[in-house]
Amino acid sequence: MRFVQGRVKRFIACISALCLVGAMGVSLSAASSSAASQKSTRGGILQTAFQSDPTTFDPQVCYDATCWVNMEMMFNRLYDYEPGNTTLYPQAASSMPKISANKLVYTIAIRQGMEFSNGTPVTAADFAYTFSRICNPATKSPVVGFWTVVAGCTAYEKAPTGYVSGIKPVSTDSLQITLTQPDAAFVYVLAMPHASVIPTGTGAQQAQNPLGSGPYEFVSYTPGQAIVLKRNPHYWDPKLPYTDGVNEKLGVSPQVQLLELEKGQLDLMGDALPNSSYLSVKNSPTMKKELVQSQGLDTYYLTLNTKMKPFNNALVREAVSYAINRTSLLKYVNGQGTPATGFIPPGVTGYTKADLTNPLNVKKAKSLLKQAGYPHGFSTSMYSWNTQPWTNLDTALQQQLAAVGIKLTVHPIQQSTFFTLAATPGKAPMTLTFWIADFPDASDFFNALTSCAADIPGGQNYSFYCNKGVDSLVTQGLANPSKAAADYAAAAKKLLADNPVVPLYFGVRTGLSGSNIGNFVQNPIWDYVIDHYWLKNTSK
Repeated sequence: MRFVQGRVKRFIACISALCLVGAMGVSLSAASSSAASQKSTRGGILQTAFQSDPTTFDPQVCYDATCWVNMEMMFNRLYDYEPGNTTLYPQAASSMPKISANKLVYTIAIRQGMEFSNGTPVTAADFAYTFSRICNPATKSPVVGFWTVVAGCTAYEKAPTGYVSGIKPVSTDSLQITLTQPDAAFVYVLAMPHASVIPTGTGAQQAQNPLGSGPYEFVSYTPGQAIVLKRNPHYWDPKLPYTDGVNEKLGVSPQVQLLELEKGQLDLMGDALPNSSYLSVKNSPTMKKELVQSQGLDTYYLTLNTKMKPFNNALVREAVSYAINRTSLLKYVNGQGTPATGFIPPGVTGYTKADLTNPLNVKKAKSLLKQAGYPHGFSTSMYSWNTQPWTNLDTALQQQLAAVGIKLTVHPIQQSTFFTLAATPGKAPMTLTFWIADFPDASDFFNALTSCAADIPGGQNYSFYCNKGVDSLVTQGLANPSKAAADYAAAAKKLLADNPVVPLYFGVRTGLSGSNIGNFVQNPIWDYVIDHYWLKNTSK
């Protein structure tokens, strides 16, 4: 089960403005696509700011927005994504993995000559230590569910000594990982931020004194005030980073960040553009030039609890699906999205251009409710976050469902309360929520949000839905990459025939940089890739 509730923390800063990630296969913005023609510069200190302190710098644990950006700058992974898309390239590895005929054994060559920022060599043993640490319950890694497919990971939880049995450093520069079953998405797991390598034995220090092999190295952290990074002189790629360092102010609200960006006091906002400021920036003669948008790897959707009345009735769930006007919903989010045509968004393997959703049809919705035994409709409750855009969408959904006879009482609540309540059986008849891909494969959506394995208290299958036929198709897709797209599309069609979830829209990634930033591109997984940005004026 790929359940990572903590992942949402990293995106809280983006949600108010639908600051969502770009997708593979989608054209980059004009500003991004012209980056190659810009003249690069080196030097200077990039200035940015965040509203919140990081909860930790530990890469095997981190999931908050501030830590996430720093993790990209201070650490390396075996594989990473090209700056503006979801194409993987070898980073700490020297080549893509060699996979055995039975698809269970991954042999990975480690890039020679790599060093941590303290000058010590990076070896296969460091990766074995790092990955085993994810499986150690003492680490409390939120992504251990992605690693249970590795042989010995589950057993390691009971006796966490040495390395996980399925993770072996064959030599100084060769690592071997053995799975218990084929998993075509595992190469993406090796590229997840939490797979960032750290030196053997340094796990305890990483939370406050991070040490990695990335383009920048840690200098200092003053809680509530600042994080300071400088160029890592030992970095394996001499082209990166472009700037000499990064200064990050802490405790600065997004509204103040925007003002400082306009005045040239910041080069980059650490948090998202506030939703309330979007139209003013879009209409500003100067700021609109720095505004870029692209399709996202995310889906906003409703969940209908299949274990609670009246949503245990398939006809009722179908009626709700016909009550939604997706195009109308977009005006409540400043048009920053496209109507969902399915559960899997563009740019993710398994997305299909076929429209798998039910169109708005009030007459049919009322007819279905009558067949289900609710000729006069019914009353129910829906839970959402108590921030934008959720509060905007709450009102719109109330109106749309009222048109078919469903009286909806909305409960906007704080995020952490929402997660707990929605994941508790029998508590939330409906929720308004979203999912952003951990990696561009539909198995991430299915396994975390709708699988039988995730139909448990504390998971993110808020519909408490279980269909072994859907699960089987996803398993087939993971076992055979050549047929994965077709299997995932079939799984989505089967899922939406049951309507445990009602897709609303696919988000649009809105990004804003200062005028002094060169090569401003946004990565689908990382958002910012600061080591690839340069300063046009390095003297500021």
